[in-house]
Amino acid sequence: MGQLGDTLRDRRVALGMSLDEVEGATKIRARLLAALEEGAYDTLPNPGYVRGYISSYARFLELDPMPLLAMYKAETGAGRYHELNLPQTSEAVKPSHEQHAVPWRAAVAVVLAIAVFSLAVWGITRLVKSPEPTPPEPAPLTSPTPTATTPESSPGGSVAKPSDQPASEVVPFTLVVGVAADSASWVRVTVDGKNAYEGTLAGGQTERFEVAKKATVRVGNPSVVTITKDGVPVHIPESGGSPSVTISAQSAK
Repeated sequence: MGQLGDTLRDRRVALGMSLDEVEGATKIRARLLAALEEGAYDTLPNPGYVRGYISSYARFLELDPMPLLAMYKAETGAGRYHELNLPQTSEAVKPSHEQHAVPWRAAVAVVLAIAVFSLAVWGITRLVKSPEPTPPEPAPLTSPTPTATTPESSPGGSVAKPSDQPASEVVPFTLVVGVAADSASWVRVTVDGKNAYEGTLAGGQTERFEVAKKATVRVGNPSVVTITKDGVPVHIPESGGSPSVTISAQSAK
């Protein structure tokens, strides 16, 4: 257990709160909170999420999150960007000239054989094929004299014009989800039927999404979350639990 876990646990115990009570207030699962306190970082998700958990947990315990984030970085070495270790292949790829080590003379012989065979087939086809009979010349056709037609008039005397109104097009929009600077909330965003984001926003964080047709936002703490569509605020119902809001694109006029 490291200094970060000791600090969080001691403060929670001093406030007389259980992990379940903290989970209900922060929407962070109790097992993740316990892992933070025990320093079991290998059981936690991506470090980006862990920093959000630490910020939310610290603010709930009325602690400054910055020193705690520094402790986390010192204990894990997790900075903003993380090195991605790719597995090394056991065999180096052979050069292209080694992969295609076909003798050039054999390749030339194959090409010549194909050319000779094609020429022979073409010659035999021309000898065997009989000439096609010349089709009889068609008699000239007399084109009928066109008759003048007048467009139908409406009862008022005006000529009716066909409707050529294009179908309306759906206009994409920009969706922004944010949280207050001193608060945190769990958020899940679905864009055009696909899960675009799920996690905890804290400390004034915002997420931006480009939506073609429809988006659905579910929030854990609606009182601290803001949603805008192209800069216009969207109302979030405070019905208890985790309410959701569905925002659809409008048709172009």
